[in-house]
Amino acid sequence: MTFQQRLILLVSGLVVLAVLAVTAVLAWTTHGALSSRTETDARMAAGLLARAAAQARDIPQEVEALLGERLLSEATLTAHLVALAETAKLAPKPINERLKQIADQGGPEEMWVTDNRGRAYLHNLAGPDPLFGQDSKTAPRHAAYTGLLNRSPASLVSEAAVEGGKLMKFAGVAGVDRPRIVQVGADVRRLADIAKKAGADGLIDAMLATRAVEAAWLLDREGRVVARGAVIGESGGGPLSEFGTEAAKAVATAGGDLRVVADGDNLLGLAPIRVAAGAANGQGTPAVAVVRLSGNEPAVLLHRQLKIAGLLGVLVLGIGGYAAIRFARNQMDPVERLSEAVKAVEAGRFNPFTLNEATARDDEFGRLSRVFRSMAMEATAREETLDSQLLLRNVELESKTEKLAVAEHILEEEQRVARDVQANLLPRQLPAGRDSQFFGALVPAHAVSGDFYDVIELDETTTLLVAAGVSGGGVPAAFLMLMVRGAIRELARPGISPATILAGANDRLCDESPFNGFATAFVAVYDRTSGSLRHAAAGHRGACRVQSDGTVEPLTETGGPALGVRKGAPYAEGTATLQQDDSLFLCTEGVLRSADAQRVPFGEERLIALLQQSRGMSARDRAELVLRSVQAHAGPEGVAGDLVCLVLRRLLPVAETAEAV
Repeated sequence: MTFQQRLILLVSGLVVLAVLAVTAVLAWTTHGALSSRTETDARMAAGLLARAAAQARDIPQEVEALLGERLLSEATLTAHLVALAETAKLAPKPINERLKQIADQGGPEEMWVTDNRGRAYLHNLAGPDPLFGQDSKTAPRHAAYTGLLNRSPASLVSEAAVEGGKLMKFAGVAGVDRPRIVQVGADVRRLADIAKKAGADGLIDAMLATRAVEAAWLLDREGRVVARGAVIGESGGGPLSEFGTEAAKAVATAGGDLRVVADGDNLLGLAPIRVAAGAANGQGTPAVAVVRLSGNEPAVLLHRQLKIAGLLGVLVLGIGGYAAIRFARNQMDPVERLSEAVKAVEAGRFNPFTLNEATARDDEFGRLSRVFRSMAMEATAREETLDSQLLLRNVELESKTEKLAVAEHILEEEQRVARDVQANLLPRQLPAGRDSQFFGALVPAHAVSGDFYDVIELDETTTLLVAAGVSGGGVPAAFLMLMVRGAIRELARPGISPATILAGANDRLCDESPFNGFATAFVAVYDRTSGSLRHAAAGHRGACRVQSDGTVEPLTETGGPALGVRKGAPYAEGTATLQQDDSLFLCTEGVLRSADAQRVPFGEERLIALLQQSRGMSARDRAELVLRSVQAHAGPEGVAGDLVCLVLRRLLPVAETAEAV
């Protein structure tokens, strides 16, 4: 192993070691921080749900109690009002009218006033006078109030119950002037709405709406689910596991603080629901709150960080390797020049100027180079007079040969790089399925022109098709092709329109391209379910829709100028629909401009006629037919550049495709 190789290995090894050490430390700290954060989130969510459930349990009862107090106040006011009215010797009819007026203006919905026998002779509702405690039709409502005649008790509030399609609540008091019953009632349907919103289901729905947890439950002491909900992903909808149920029962029985336990790939946060002193906590009452969070988040994020670190490591390793090679070559260059100088002296063609760079160094290699050059010049001084002319001619010849070789090498290298770039940009595998058939082909020219095609699956039903050509050839064309393809792939995402893609690629090419070149492109978004095509062209020809009956429809009328010509240029769109056995055919300028020996190009008319003859062919056969025809028309010397064909053929009708989806 040479010294140069050992030096390169040393530097590369140190770079790899540093990258591995940094990656390991970052992975360890990141995983710990993410795990701690997930546990904290589970603890906080469970505690919040438990506290909210404890508060929500008492809200409906407190609201109903306040409503009962209000009804008692209204019943008392009604009793005094009736007493005053009868003291003023008003007849029952005007009193009933006044009671109805009070109810219509926001008072109690029902008001009933009895005599000393329990007959309700005053009321705001039309109809007969019911008898409290004896009328079977009104017994469910009025029977419990008969004790008010004897002031035993002096007041009474009933539970809310459904009557006549309403949720009614009643309150009654004894008369203030004589034995009688004064009863008022109100529709409390809003009380049920409050109980529903403030209850367990409402609380869980509110928590899941924040998408902070996957699922949440309220369980009683026996582990039975009182309320539940799930929101995130497929896993969020699963039931609470047996392990989670047992853990919840243990927390409900033992009480204590919040707990966070692992349940497979998930984390469970468990918090006991505190019961106020004297409050009942029987069967069906929430005793423990449970929330479930995904435990895979730290691993997923860590895996992502490791991938990023791996990519950075490869990048750093590449830069380090490149730097090591440059450093090693810089250090070994004087030795190699000295070796070449020794050989030159032995051959009698030593040139002292070849050691200029080596002798300019101020290290040991520089001193050695200066000593050697002095010795070599003294040794060759005797021959310089006789060989000066020959040496000068040899030097000139070698210089010209070297420059020519360098020029040829640069040209060949540019062509090789351009071909490699062009080949690597093509999709390695096209989409396959029962509904559609794709085929693309590239026949490269001797001088690469930068044509390419691309097929990008945006989602399960939408595919982006691209055919583009770049002006010029060689490395500049490959560079422009790389920029155009990169811009299109960067903009390609579900829901984006072809016009937006072309506008973004055009602006990027105008801003960032170091060459005065341009590109033509045709972009189409294909919906595999409906067969619809949204397309736009940027100065591009050679895009056609071939119907099953052989009719050919050009699609390049809609669009705008070529990419890289004018920044901010607008691009219009067109639409089409592929029925069963319809095809979309795309090609680049190389197909249309390839000319025969008489300089007659292949042209669009010849292409359309050929596509009309390809009725019933598969995507591959149609593309190969066009390529063979172009090559036969132009011959080996008449091909104008790269030949690119991209064909999409629809196999199933729209109805069958929709059913399959």
